[in-house]
Amino acid sequence: MKKLIFIAALAILGLNVNAQDKTADELKTEREQLKSELKSEAYQKRQKKIAELQSPNQTDVTSIDALALNSASILLDVKKNNELIPELYKRTVGESVDGVTDVTVKKPTLAELTGVANNILRITESVTNATTQVPTAVSDVKTISPLKAGKALKSISYSKDVLSLLAPELLYQSKMISNLISTVKSSGNL
Repeated sequence: MKKLIFIAALAILGLNVNAQDKTADELKTEREQLKSELKSEAYQKRQKKIAELQSPNQTDVTSIDALALNSASILLDVKKNNELIPELYKRTVGESVDGVTDVTVKKPTLAELTGVANNILRITESVTNATTQVPTAVSDVKTISPLKAGKALKSISYSKDVLSLLAPELLYQSKMISNLISTVKSSGNL
């Protein structure tokens, strides 16, 4: 999982370097690959799991509750990006991810797209930090009463599920926003 997070961070950091290196046809091909990934069974399954995740109840163990709260916050940020990125795609490309043409929208600025890229990078860093908190939370379960351990383990399981689902999601989001930034830069819409 850390490898996926690292790759997502590198993809975002490489936005400015590679933006001018791709032709319009290469960018279009990349967008088509991203659209096919969007329609893949793995992506749809991940989206369903993300939508179904529910925050656990408080456990009264500081490290476990902090991890769960942090995971829930990160999950909310990713859900917001999942709503925002298709809209940015539509405004940048002039069509929805389903191929419906719409030329009446205002194209996003490079600053808007870069802001979303920076947000993805911030979320990626948050996932990395939360991942490092998991071992502490797991060891803290050993220090509580067996009656509270079930609730604590459920909370840790929630956090692990969130973090494992978000690594590939952030990688996809970073690829998509990278393509949109490259598209804006290459088309001279600055």
